[in-house]
Amino acid sequence: MKIKLTKSMLKSYIDEFIEDEVMDEKASSTYNKYRKVVSDFVDFFDKEDVAKSDLISYKKKIVENFSTKTVNNYIIIINKFVKYVELNKKGEYNSTKAKTYVSDYRLKVIKEQEKTSIENVIKPEEFKRMLSKAKKTGNMETYMIMKIFGYTGIRVSELKYYTVENIKESKSKKYVTVFNKGKERSVPMRGDLRRELLAYAKDKKIESGTLFPSEKKNDGSMITERTVERRILKICGMCRGIDLAKAHPHSFRHMFSIQFLKAGGNSTELARILGHSDIKTTEIYANTSVEEKKKNVERIKY
Repeated sequence: MKIKLTKSMLKSYIDEFIEDEVMDEKASSTYNKYRKVVSDFVDFFDKEDVAKSDLISYKKKIVENFSTKTVNNYIIIINKFVKYVELNKKGEYNSTKAKTYVSDYRLKVIKEQEKTSIENVIKPEEFKRMLSKAKKTGNMETYMIMKIFGYTGIRVSELKYYTVENIKESKSKKYVTVFNKGKERSVPMRGDLRRELLAYAKDKKIESGTLFPSEKKNDGSMITERTVERRILKICGMCRGIDLAKAHPHSFRHMFSIQFLKAGGNSTELARILGHSDIKTTEIYANTSVEEKKKNVERIKY
């Protein structure tokens, strides 16, 4: 039975679809993104009946306004949402069926040239300058956050697992357990970083819970990811000569990955630390940047 989509039908399933994503234990930032993408998708249609051609028109619109990577992320979310609606209307929805079901409304992702290296990554010397600036200006919370990112390679959404309890346990366990997309992994903890984090907690009189509590909420919850990003950007802005495009948490993750491999680690070990399910995602860090390739070419002598 083929389901004919309508705007009102799609709209009626948005909340249910998002709730299903919440139950799948996705990060709050992820399902908030899903809600925005799906809501914008439904609002795009100016008539009740929705045909495949209308979805293609939507795709053309986002292609004109976003990068290929963002467009493909949107398409993946939209395809997932449309499958959810169709299967529920048929009374056949379950997670197994959703993985194999192919919708007639399915949009194709855009082929993107595979990246061979990571560009615009913060350099170790820039990292040191930002740490120094944060310390000198009394921004110790941002200093400690940047240190965690730079020496662990975690995602900003995983910072919440760096609690006083978990830091203390890492003395015997040698790692901190984090969760992402329902998957558990162990991130090695350096002894010097552990000691510095515990000294920071003692100085701030933080005896339990997150090391970085929100002063606004005053309920023990951690500062928001957006606050973390803004504070890192602020410190970068104080450091003359460092490109602001590098001032984001993921840049520290890239830097950590590159330095881990340079220090003798291998891609398999790094994939486990970073939580990559596909080794190809990790191997990109083994490739030199365009700038490094240029330097290598210039070293050739005949």
